[in-house]
Amino acid sequence: MNYLEIKKKLEDAKQELLMKMHDPAVSGREKETLQKKIDNYEYMIELTDMNHFERGNISS
Repeated sequence: MNYLEIKKKLEDAKQELLMKMHDPAVSGREKETLQKKIDNYEYMIELTDMNHFERGNISS
């Protein structure tokens, strides 16, 4: 899998969690859990970006 494929999968997963979080039926505790998962995806996206650019793969 290349950088763009990985980043897209991570972004899509994060987006799905964001949509779930805005569901009015979701409890406060579930929202906390979803936020932690979203934070984890943001961290993974950041690591993916860092790994890609540290290898000198500047072109997307």
